[in-house]
Amino acid sequence: MRTASRFPLPAVLVALTAVAIISACKNSTPTAPSAAPTPVATRLVLLTPAEQLSGIAGAPLGANAAVQVQDAKGAPLGGATVTWTAFDGSSVASATSTTDEQGIATIAWTLGTTAGVDSLQASVGSNITAYLVSAVQAGPVSQLVEVSGDQQMVAEGSSSSPLVVKAVDQFGNAVSGVTVTWLDENGGALNAATTVTDANGIAQVTLTADPTAEQYVIVAQTDVASVTFVEISN
Repeated sequence: MRTASRFPLPAVLVALTAVAIISACKNSTPTAPSAAPTPVATRLVLLTPAEQLSGIAGAPLGANAAVQVQDAKGAPLGGATVTWTAFDGSSVASATSTTDEQGIATIAWTLGTTAGVDSLQASVGSNITAYLVSAVQAGPVSQLVEVSGDQQMVAEGSSSSPLVVKAVDQFGNAVSGVTVTWLDENGGALNAATTVTDANGIAQVTLTADPTAEQYVIVAQTDVASVTFVEISN
């Protein structure tokens, strides 16, 4: 003869379900929320306006060089280190600078002493780079240099070869657009009283000698410098 269960079937099911729930609660471990990925620099954007990328040889650029570091979504990345490398004789105030909250890093850039073009590299890490390029202009004229034409023997009544000078700045760069005044102190005739230096800093005149033997002293001058030529006719 079969023996009846001690508990009715519904009561047994309720008990088993309760045990399963308690066991699951004991064995489960809370899962921590996933951390947001750390933004990573992906590109550099040049911020210095093109019209400010020009300056005088040997002088600081009028505006600091500036770049913005951005992540993959184009958002500015603060706290990033930008490394600066100057070329063509130029220099920077520091090898590195750190971006601000807008992702912007700046540096003072001093141009080299040779007129032409200087460049500056900004980099983040080893493979994110950008280049700034600045035109370097000659400074104000500081000296006139004799090029040719001194100590000529000029036939009486004839013209000399050109008397040539070059206007240069303190670093020897040619200075264009400089007015040179020519003074003839001992007779004869010059083909111009003033000339303007060309793109190579060159200005020149010729002397026409008198019909009689003479020594001529010709002075080329600017506000800050002068060159003297001595010519003889025979």
